[in-house]
Amino acid sequence: MPVAMQCKAFYQELTSQLTRSLMLGVRSGGRIACLTLSFLVLASLPGPTEAAMVKGLYSQEVPVTGQGYKERADAMSRALAGVLVKVAGQREVLSNSVIQSAMSKPETYIRRFGFRIDDTSLNRQQVFQATFDEKAVNRLLRSANVAIWGQSRPSTLVWLAIENGGRRSIINASEAFPDIFAESFQERGLPVLFPLMDFEDSAAISAVDVWGGFSGKIQEASRRYGSESILAGRLSRSLSQDNELFYGRLSLIFRGVSQSVAVDGLDAVGVTQLAADLVGSTLSRHYGIDASDASGKTLLMVENVSSLEDYAALHKYLGRMTAIRGVSVHKVNGSTVELELTIDGSERQLADSLALGRNLRAVSSGMQGVSDTGSSVMVYRWSR
Repeated sequence: MPVAMQCKAFYQELTSQLTRSLMLGVRSGGRIACLTLSFLVLASLPGPTEAAMVKGLYSQEVPVTGQGYKERADAMSRALAGVLVKVAGQREVLSNSVIQSAMSKPETYIRRFGFRIDDTSLNRQQVFQATFDEKAVNRLLRSANVAIWGQSRPSTLVWLAIENGGRRSIINASEAFPDIFAESFQERGLPVLFPLMDFEDSAAISAVDVWGGFSGKIQEASRRYGSESILAGRLSRSLSQDNELFYGRLSLIFRGVSQSVAVDGLDAVGVTQLAADLVGSTLSRHYGIDASDASGKTLLMVENVSSLEDYAALHKYLGRMTAIRGVSVHKVNGSTVELELTIDGSERQLADSLALGRNLRAVSSGMQGVSDTGSSVMVYRWSR
């Protein structure tokens, strides 16, 4: 449904309550009609900006050798595989029997496709471009009982100590390795960042700390970057038959829990793909929304919604969230609105999704309140 129609329906639901709370004493039908029109205009304005919004989850490019039927069919399958991995967040999705069956008819899920020449490559590589239908892809994943991970995703901070000729140093954002990381993480739809290693970082942590895997020091140094997902690693560089290979270990620290994998003779691309697998699999299990685990209805109380512009922006904001299927107004009291949400997944997953954005903040650490009907309610404060 178009945004304007959604907002019109939303407004109609609010009319009687807003008339009392925002227009007390106003009887003019013309004024109410004007207010309605103003609301619909405000609903068309750009919504609030969320943190870590990943673009292009449903688009994919793959290299091809030609534009014939066989090459195109193969490219479509590879492009669909790439999109499914990004939306699900993990490669394991490709081993699902329902997904494997769908891979034989990828054209069912494509909205548009084309070809281009990559002028940056030495051999002017041909590239197949495809944009897939978001609703069709999501239906496929739900039918396969695969959780869907929305666009709002946390960034992973990478602390990487590399030993070269007996000297150890921490990789910073200005070096070449982060570019390789960025490419592999982008293929998985994973935001990634490296430390600046400026004076503040250098005072907080050393290569010895990262190499030793001292999680306390690593987490403390990470506070300035505001990421709960922290990838730490130690790698020894080795030359073998003119190939640069790495040995060591990567560890992901997420909410105080650490998971690690060994790096055994991988090149730089292999290291970054291993890192992306570890991060993607871990975070998607936490943030992915499984439609089969529906919690049904949840009450959300939002404070500081003081204008029609706020109502429109809030409705847009919630409507874009993967975990939320529907929004209806339960009660309005001054600048506080109580909403009934139809959600997929658990309330905990919803709270985690809300925490990734900048516009809604839990009012208290407990986060739970009680409505006037005695039902539990999630309490947040709106800001723009």
